[in-house]
Amino acid sequence: MMQETNAAIVARLDAKIEDSLRDLVDPSRKFALLDFPNYDNIGDSAIWMGELAYFDRHGMTASYVSEIGTFDGDRMEDAVGNGPIYLSGGGNFGDVWPKFRPFREAVLSRFKGRPIVQLPQTIKFNAQENVDSTARAIEQHGNFTLLVRDQRSLEFARRWFECETRLVPDMAFCIGPVRRPEPRHALLLNLRDDHEAGDQHDTSAALARSGTVQSDWPKEEADFQRRTKHAAILRGLLKGQLGGRARMTELAYRERASRRFDRGIALLGSARQVITDRMHGHIMCVLADIPHCVLDNSYGKTSGLIAAWQTTNSDRAHLASSMEDALHTLDLQRGSTQREASLA
Repeated sequence: MMQETNAAIVARLDAKIEDSLRDLVDPSRKFALLDFPNYDNIGDSAIWMGELAYFDRHGMTASYVSEIGTFDGDRMEDAVGNGPIYLSGGGNFGDVWPKFRPFREAVLSRFKGRPIVQLPQTIKFNAQENVDSTARAIEQHGNFTLLVRDQRSLEFARRWFECETRLVPDMAFCIGPVRRPEPRHALLLNLRDDHEAGDQHDTSAALARSGTVQSDWPKEEADFQRRTKHAAILRGLLKGQLGGRARMTELAYRERASRRFDRGIALLGSARQVITDRMHGHIMCVLADIPHCVLDNSYGKTSGLIAAWQTTNSDRAHLASSMEDALHTLDLQRGSTQREASLA
Protein backbone atom coordinates (compact mmCIF):
# COMPACT_ATOMS: atom_id res chain seq x y z
CA MET A 1 0.00 0.00 0.00
CA MET A 2 1.30 3.45 -0.90
CA GLN A 3 1.96 5.82 2.00
CA GLU A 4 -1.06 7.94 2.96
CA THR A 5 -1.74 11.11 4.89
CA ASN A 6 -3.43 10.62 8.23
CA ALA A 7 -6.55 12.30 6.83
CA ALA A 8 -6.64 9.68 4.06
CA ILE A 9 -6.25 6.86 6.60
CA VAL A 10 -9.17 8.22 8.63
CA ALA A 11 -11.34 8.59 5.52
CA ARG A 12 -10.50 5.06 4.36
CA LEU A 13 -11.42 3.48 7.68
CA ASP A 14 -14.54 5.60 8.09
CA ALA A 15 -15.72 4.38 4.67
CA LYS A 16 -15.00 0.78 5.70
CA ILE A 17 -17.16 1.21 8.80
CA GLU A 18 -19.99 2.60 6.66
CA ASP A 19 -19.82 -0.40 4.33
CA SER A 20 -19.61 -2.90 7.18
CA LEU A 21 -22.58 -1.58 9.17
CA ARG A 22 -24.88 -0.77 6.25
CA ASP A 23 -27.17 -3.77 6.70
CA LEU A 24 -27.00 -3.66 10.52
CA VAL A 25 -28.52 -0.19 10.93
CA ASP A 26 -32.06 0.93 10.10
CA PRO A 27 -32.57 4.69 10.61
CA SER A 28 -36.34 4.18 10.86
CA ARG A 29 -36.11 2.06 14.02
CA LYS A 30 -35.63 3.04 17.64
CA PHE A 31 -32.54 1.51 19.21
CA ALA A 32 -30.55 1.20 22.43
CA LEU A 33 -26.84 1.90 22.87
CA LEU A 34 -25.52 0.23 26.02
CA ASP A 35 -22.37 0.24 28.16
CA PHE A 36 -21.55 3.95 28.33
CA PRO A 37 -17.96 4.24 29.64
CA ASN A 38 -18.55 6.53 32.61
CA TYR A 39 -14.95 6.46 33.80
CA ASP A 40 -11.77 8.29 32.92
CA ASN A 41 -10.37 5.95 30.25
CA ILE A 42 -10.37 8.51 27.46
CA GLY A 43 -10.01 5.86 24.76
CA ASP A 44 -13.42 4.37 25.57
CA SER A 45 -14.95 7.86 25.40
CA ALA A 46 -13.34 8.27 21.96
CA ILE A 47 -15.13 5.10 20.90
CA TRP A 48 -18.46 6.42 22.24
CA MET A 49 -17.93 9.71 20.40
CA GLY A 50 -17.25 7.79 17.20
CA GLU A 51 -20.42 5.76 17.69
CA LEU A 52 -22.44 8.95 18.21
CA ALA A 53 -20.84 10.49 15.12
CA TYR A 54 -21.84 7.43 13.09
CA PHE A 55 -25.46 7.47 14.28
CA ASP A 56 -25.71 11.27 14.05
CA ARG A 57 -24.78 11.26 10.37
CA HIS A 58 -27.64 8.83 9.76
CA GLY A 59 -30.08 11.05 11.64
CA MET A 60 -30.31 8.60 14.54
CA THR A 61 -30.31 9.20 18.30
CA ALA A 62 -30.48 6.32 20.76
CA SER A 63 -33.84 6.15 22.53
CA TYR A 64 -32.18 4.41 25.47
CA VAL A 65 -28.59 4.59 26.75
CA SER A 66 -27.09 3.25 29.96
CA GLU A 67 -23.99 2.29 31.84
CA ILE A 68 -23.57 -1.27 33.07
CA GLY A 69 -24.55 -0.26 36.59
CA THR A 70 -27.63 1.74 35.59
CA PHE A 71 -29.08 -0.66 33.00
CA ASP A 72 -32.82 -1.29 33.38
CA GLY A 73 -34.21 -3.79 30.92
CA ASP A 74 -37.83 -2.77 31.49
CA ARG A 75 -37.06 0.89 30.81
CA MET A 76 -35.15 -0.08 27.70
CA GLU A 77 -38.08 -2.08 26.35
CA ASP A 78 -40.46 0.81 27.07
CA ALA A 79 -38.12 3.15 25.16
CA VAL A 80 -37.23 1.08 22.08
CA GLY A 81 -39.87 -1.64 21.85
CA ASN A 82 -38.37 -4.52 19.88
CA GLY A 83 -35.67 -2.31 18.33
CA PRO A 84 -32.05 -3.45 18.07
CA ILE A 85 -29.48 -3.23 20.84
CA TYR A 86 -25.96 -1.99 20.14
CA LEU A 87 -23.21 -2.72 22.66
CA SER A 88 -20.43 -0.15 22.75
CA GLY A 89 -17.09 -1.21 21.32
CA GLY A 90 -13.70 -1.39 23.01
CA GLY A 91 -11.15 -3.84 24.34
CA ASN A 92 -13.26 -5.68 26.90
CA PHE A 93 -14.73 -8.67 25.06
CA GLY A 94 -13.37 -11.43 27.26
CA ASP A 95 -12.26 -11.58 30.87
CA VAL A 96 -9.33 -9.15 31.08
CA TRP A 97 -11.81 -6.58 32.46
CA PRO A 98 -14.16 -8.81 34.50
CA LYS A 99 -17.36 -6.73 34.82
CA PHE A 100 -18.14 -6.61 31.11
CA ARG A 101 -18.61 -10.31 30.35
CA PRO A 102 -21.43 -10.99 32.86
CA PHE A 103 -23.31 -7.89 31.69
CA ARG A 104 -23.02 -8.84 28.03
CA GLU A 105 -24.15 -12.39 28.73
CA ALA A 106 -27.09 -11.18 30.83
CA VAL A 107 -28.31 -8.97 27.98
CA LEU A 108 -27.98 -11.85 25.52
CA SER A 109 -29.87 -14.15 27.88
CA ARG A 110 -32.77 -11.79 28.60
CA PHE A 111 -33.33 -10.56 25.04
CA LYS A 112 -33.08 -13.77 23.03
CA GLY A 113 -33.78 -13.37 19.33
CA ARG A 114 -33.71 -9.56 19.34
CA PRO A 115 -31.02 -8.11 17.05
CA ILE A 116 -27.94 -7.36 19.16
CA VAL A 117 -24.82 -5.93 17.56
CA GLN A 118 -21.53 -5.81 19.40
CA LEU A 119 -19.70 -2.80 17.95
CA PRO A 120 -15.99 -3.36 17.18
CA GLN A 121 -14.08 -5.07 19.97
CA THR A 122 -10.82 -6.85 20.67
CA ILE A 123 -11.25 -10.36 22.11
CA LYS A 124 -9.03 -11.61 24.92
CA PHE A 125 -9.91 -14.48 27.28
CA ASN A 126 -7.65 -15.97 29.89
CA ALA A 127 -9.95 -18.77 31.14
CA GLN A 128 -11.61 -21.40 28.95
CA GLU A 129 -14.68 -21.56 31.19
CA ASN A 130 -15.35 -17.92 30.38
CA VAL A 131 -15.05 -18.61 26.65
CA ASP A 132 -17.55 -21.46 27.05
CA SER A 133 -19.96 -19.27 29.02
CA THR A 134 -19.94 -16.55 26.37
CA ALA A 135 -20.27 -19.14 23.59
CA ARG A 136 -23.39 -20.61 25.25
CA ALA A 137 -24.96 -17.18 25.66
CA ILE A 138 -24.34 -16.34 22.00
CA GLU A 139 -25.65 -19.69 20.72
CA GLN A 140 -28.80 -19.52 22.85
CA HIS A 141 -29.49 -15.93 21.83
CA GLY A 142 -29.57 -16.70 18.11
CA ASN A 143 -29.39 -13.20 16.58
CA PHE A 144 -26.06 -11.74 17.64
CA THR A 145 -23.56 -10.00 15.33
CA LEU A 146 -20.01 -9.61 16.60
CA LEU A 147 -17.74 -6.95 15.10
CA VAL A 148 -14.01 -7.23 15.87
CA ARG A 149 -11.04 -4.94 15.24
CA ASP A 150 -8.23 -7.37 14.41
CA GLN A 151 -7.53 -10.65 12.61
CA ARG A 152 -6.68 -12.63 15.74
CA SER A 153 -10.04 -11.72 17.29
CA LEU A 154 -11.81 -12.65 14.05
CA GLU A 155 -10.19 -16.08 13.97
CA PHE A 156 -10.93 -16.64 17.66
CA ALA A 157 -14.59 -15.67 17.27
CA ARG A 158 -15.09 -17.89 14.23
CA ARG A 159 -13.60 -20.82 16.11
CA TRP A 160 -15.61 -20.50 19.31
CA PHE A 161 -18.82 -18.52 18.69
CA GLU A 162 -21.88 -19.40 16.59
CA CYS A 163 -22.70 -15.97 15.22
CA GLU A 164 -21.91 -13.72 12.30
CA THR A 165 -18.53 -12.08 12.83
CA ARG A 166 -17.06 -9.20 10.81
CA LEU A 167 -13.71 -7.41 10.80
CA VAL A 168 -14.43 -3.69 11.28
CA PRO A 169 -12.20 -0.72 12.28
CA ASP A 170 -12.48 0.98 15.65
CA MET A 171 -15.50 3.30 15.78
CA ALA A 172 -13.37 6.28 16.87
CA PHE A 173 -12.38 6.76 13.24
CA CYS A 174 -15.94 8.01 12.60
CA ILE A 175 -15.02 11.18 14.51
CA GLY A 176 -12.94 12.30 11.56
CA PRO A 177 -9.89 14.59 11.60
CA VAL A 178 -9.66 16.96 14.58
CA ARG A 179 -7.70 20.15 15.10
CA ARG A 180 -4.31 19.71 16.72
CA PRO A 181 -3.52 22.04 19.65
CA GLU A 182 -0.40 24.18 19.69
CA PRO A 183 2.36 22.09 21.35
CA ARG A 184 4.13 23.29 24.50
CA HIS A 185 6.53 20.37 25.03
CA ALA A 186 9.00 18.51 22.85
CA LEU A 187 7.93 14.96 23.71
CA LEU A 188 5.03 13.31 25.58
CA LEU A 189 5.27 9.78 27.00
CA ASN A 190 1.62 8.65 27.12
CA LEU A 191 2.12 5.30 28.87
CA ARG A 192 -0.35 2.98 30.60
CA ASP A 193 -0.20 2.46 34.35
CA ASP A 194 -2.59 -0.53 34.49
CA HIS A 195 -2.34 -4.29 33.89
CA GLU A 196 -2.49 -3.89 30.10
CA ALA A 197 0.87 -2.10 30.08
CA GLY A 198 3.43 -3.95 27.98
CA ASP A 199 7.07 -4.55 28.87
CA GLN A 200 8.34 -2.21 31.54
CA HIS A 201 9.90 0.41 29.32
CA ASP A 202 12.98 2.25 30.57
CA THR A 203 11.94 5.90 30.29
CA SER A 204 15.11 7.35 31.80
CA ALA A 205 16.70 8.28 28.44
CA ALA A 206 13.50 9.95 27.25
CA LEU A 207 12.91 11.84 30.49
CA ALA A 208 16.52 13.06 30.46
CA ARG A 209 15.77 14.96 27.27
CA SER A 210 14.79 18.59 27.64
CA GLY A 211 11.10 19.20 27.12
CA THR A 212 9.90 15.63 27.85
CA VAL A 213 6.80 15.05 30.00
CA GLN A 214 5.03 11.82 30.99
CA SER A 215 1.32 11.21 31.60
CA ASP A 216 -1.21 8.44 31.28
CA TRP A 217 -4.81 9.59 30.72
CA PRO A 218 -5.36 12.33 33.33
CA LYS A 219 -7.77 11.79 36.22
CA GLU A 220 -11.02 13.72 36.42
CA GLU A 221 -11.97 16.50 38.80
CA ALA A 222 -14.06 15.45 41.79
CA ASP A 223 -17.13 17.37 40.57
CA PHE A 224 -16.90 16.24 36.92
CA GLN A 225 -20.20 14.32 36.98
CA ARG A 226 -22.16 17.23 38.46
CA ARG A 227 -20.64 19.86 36.17
CA THR A 228 -21.22 17.83 33.02
CA LYS A 229 -24.83 17.11 33.99
CA HIS A 230 -25.49 20.83 34.44
CA ALA A 231 -23.71 21.64 31.17
CA ALA A 232 -25.82 19.04 29.34
CA ILE A 233 -29.03 20.55 30.73
CA LEU A 234 -27.96 24.04 29.64
CA ARG A 235 -26.93 22.81 26.19
CA GLY A 236 -30.24 21.00 25.82
CA LEU A 237 -32.21 24.10 26.80
CA LEU A 238 -30.33 26.29 24.35
CA LYS A 239 -30.89 23.81 21.50
CA GLY A 240 -34.45 22.96 22.47
CA GLN A 241 -33.49 19.31 22.86
CA LEU A 242 -34.63 18.61 26.40
CA GLY A 243 -37.05 15.73 26.71
CA GLY A 244 -37.66 12.95 29.17
CA ARG A 245 -35.25 11.07 31.36
CA ALA A 246 -33.80 9.03 28.49
CA ARG A 247 -33.02 12.15 26.44
CA MET A 248 -31.38 13.88 29.38
CA THR A 249 -29.23 10.82 30.04
CA GLU A 250 -28.16 10.74 26.38
CA LEU A 251 -27.18 14.42 26.52
CA ALA A 252 -25.24 13.97 29.77
CA TYR A 253 -23.32 11.01 28.36
CA ARG A 254 -22.59 12.96 25.19
CA GLU A 255 -21.23 15.87 27.25
CA ARG A 256 -19.02 13.63 29.39
CA ALA A 257 -17.59 11.69 26.48
CA SER A 258 -16.93 14.89 24.53
CA ARG A 259 -15.09 16.53 27.41
CA ARG A 260 -13.02 13.42 28.02
CA PHE A 261 -12.11 13.18 24.34
CA ASP A 262 -11.15 16.87 24.25
CA ARG A 263 -8.99 16.35 27.35
CA GLY A 264 -7.19 13.52 25.59
CA ILE A 265 -6.56 15.57 22.46
CA ALA A 266 -5.27 18.44 24.63
CA LEU A 267 -2.83 16.07 26.33
CA LEU A 268 -1.58 14.41 23.14
CA GLY A 269 -1.38 17.72 21.30
CA SER A 270 0.61 19.34 24.09
CA ALA A 271 3.83 17.91 22.61
CA ARG A 272 5.43 18.05 19.18
CA GLN A 273 5.96 14.27 19.27
CA VAL A 274 4.34 11.45 21.27
CA ILE A 275 5.27 7.95 22.37
CA THR A 276 2.17 6.01 23.47
CA ASP A 277 1.27 2.44 24.38
CA ARG A 278 -2.46 3.17 24.37
CA MET A 279 -4.44 2.12 21.32
CA HIS A 280 -6.45 5.31 21.42
CA GLY A 281 -3.37 7.35 22.13
CA HIS A 282 -2.36 6.10 18.67
CA ILE A 283 -5.80 6.53 17.07
CA MET A 284 -6.27 10.04 18.46
CA CYS A 285 -2.78 11.03 17.26
CA VAL A 286 -3.85 9.86 13.79
CA LEU A 287 -7.07 11.90 14.05
CA ALA A 288 -5.10 15.00 15.10
CA ASP A 289 -2.16 14.36 12.74
CA ILE A 290 0.38 14.27 15.59
CA PRO A 291 3.80 12.65 14.90
CA HIS A 292 4.10 9.65 17.19
CA CYS A 293 5.45 6.18 17.89
CA VAL A 294 3.34 3.32 19.21
CA LEU A 295 4.40 0.66 21.70
CA ASP A 296 2.20 -2.44 22.01
CA ASN A 297 0.07 -3.32 25.02
CA SER A 298 0.52 -6.52 27.03
CA TYR A 299 -1.29 -8.89 24.64
CA GLY A 300 -0.89 -7.39 21.18
CA LYS A 301 -4.14 -5.46 21.01
CA THR A 302 -2.66 -2.35 19.41
CA SER A 303 -0.33 -4.13 16.98
CA GLY A 304 -3.32 -6.25 15.91
CA LEU A 305 -5.31 -3.15 15.03
CA ILE A 306 -2.35 -1.67 13.15
CA ALA A 307 -1.80 -4.89 11.18
CA ALA A 308 -5.49 -5.11 10.24
CA TRP A 309 -5.94 -1.51 9.14
CA GLN A 310 -2.47 -0.12 8.31
CA THR A 311 -2.95 2.83 10.66
CA THR A 312 0.79 3.57 10.66
CA ASN A 313 0.87 3.86 6.86
CA SER A 314 2.11 7.45 7.00
CA ASP A 315 5.30 9.32 7.82
CA ARG A 316 3.64 10.53 11.05
CA ALA A 317 3.15 7.19 12.86
CA HIS A 318 5.42 4.20 13.55
CA LEU A 319 5.04 0.95 15.51
CA ALA A 320 8.15 0.68 17.68
CA SER A 321 9.58 -2.44 19.31
CA SER A 322 11.02 -0.64 22.34
CA MET A 323 11.44 2.77 23.93
CA GLU A 324 14.93 2.99 22.42
CA ASP A 325 13.52 2.19 18.98
CA ALA A 326 10.79 4.81 19.43
CA LEU A 327 13.26 7.53 20.42
CA HIS A 328 15.52 6.71 17.47
CA THR A 329 12.58 6.77 15.06
CA LEU A 330 11.33 10.11 16.37
CA ASP A 331 14.84 11.58 16.07
CA LEU A 332 14.93 10.54 12.41
CA GLN A 333 11.43 11.89 11.89
CA ARG A 334 12.30 15.22 13.49
CA GLY A 335 15.50 15.51 11.44
CA SER A 336 13.57 14.87 8.24
CA THR A 337 11.02 17.53 9.16
CA GLN A 338 13.73 20.05 9.94
CA ARG A 339 15.47 19.38 6.61
CA GLU A 340 12.19 19.82 4.73
CA ALA A 341 11.57 23.10 6.56
CA SER A 342 15.05 24.42 5.69
CA LEU A 343 14.50 23.66 2.00
CA ALA A 344 11.08 25.34 1.91
